[in-house]
Amino acid sequence: MIRLSYVFLVLLLISCTDSKEETKKPSSPRIRKSTSVENPAQNQNVTRGEQIIVELSSSEDINIDSVEVTVGDVTSTYYQQTFNIDIPTRKVGTWRLLIKAYSGESSETHYRKVIVLPENAPEEFTYTIENTYPHDTDDYTQGLLIKDGILYESTGQNGKSTFKKKNLTTGETLQVVNLASNLFGEGLALLNNEFYQLTWTSGKGFVYNLNMEQIRTFNYQVQGWGLTTLGNELILTDETEKLYFIEPQSFTTQREIEAYTNEGKIDSLNELEVIDGLIYANVYQEDFIVVIDPETGEVLQKIDCSGMLTAEEAEEADVLNGIAYDSDTGRIYITGKWWPKLFEVTFQPKTI
Repeated sequence: MIRLSYVFLVLLLISCTDSKEETKKPSSPRIRKSTSVENPAQNQNVTRGEQIIVELSSSEDINIDSVEVTVGDVTSTYYQQTFNIDIPTRKVGTWRLLIKAYSGESSETHYRKVIVLPENAPEEFTYTIENTYPHDTDDYTQGLLIKDGILYESTGQNGKSTFKKKNLTTGETLQVVNLASNLFGEGLALLNNEFYQLTWTSGKGFVYNLNMEQIRTFNYQVQGWGLTTLGNELILTDETEKLYFIEPQSFTTQREIEAYTNEGKIDSLNELEVIDGLIYANVYQEDFIVVIDPETGEVLQKIDCSGMLTAEEAEEADVLNGIAYDSDTGRIYITGKWWPKLFEVTFQPKTI
């Protein structure tokens, strides 16, 4: 009986093994298409306003009857294998083309991504320091804004992140909210008398009333860097060239733009401010600010902010970060991470 049981077990194991081998999925051969896109190349740069040449080819036994191209929400049909298309708006940055080639009853779909660049270089600007005020060198500045002549600041670093209310001219801290030690404070914005504060990688943000009391939280899927407002929307940056326009109650993205000059993208967009309808953005680890068209993403101006600190001050400080605009006075203020000073500045074109 024992021997028979042993033999039965061996046969059962062999049977199971054979069954597994037989049910393995065969590897699929690579699907070869009969048509291909010769132009544009993937990630090809195109100057805004120029037409894009689209060129398809096919194998000898295939005749392309028509080609359908979708750009954004616009679809057009062409009856040649080489033709020109337009980008439907003046928005710069990434555009995806869906190209569908028809032959008889069948069709093949191709995808191409092109990068639309502005036709003009940004204007070069510089600054003049109008006034200088103290800034706490313990504050790793992440967000900065002014309301009713009072400075509000979001600071970073785990275990040291805060939301502060300050006297603008003396730098004195009037009120402080400390974040949990595992949170890294980031951008700050004021919309409809509510403060919004981001954190870096936790995907969690906080909303405060004017008394700086937390009234709710919100979540998001990207990193939190800069934050500002335009109309009834929030604008968020996430370390890339993208700017996300956010509906504040649901904190959902309504649209996106990408910051581009005529030479390429500007990524690492950080602290933000809207001044006269344009977006001013710090660029992380750079001594310049870019001014961005909120409709197209074009970088209109590049402001050189180098040399604000003395060499001795710069040794103890970190990078430029922090733009605040006082809409009541029209004054602009600049600072940085662990900087000893807050600067009131004006901007003007560089002279040759």
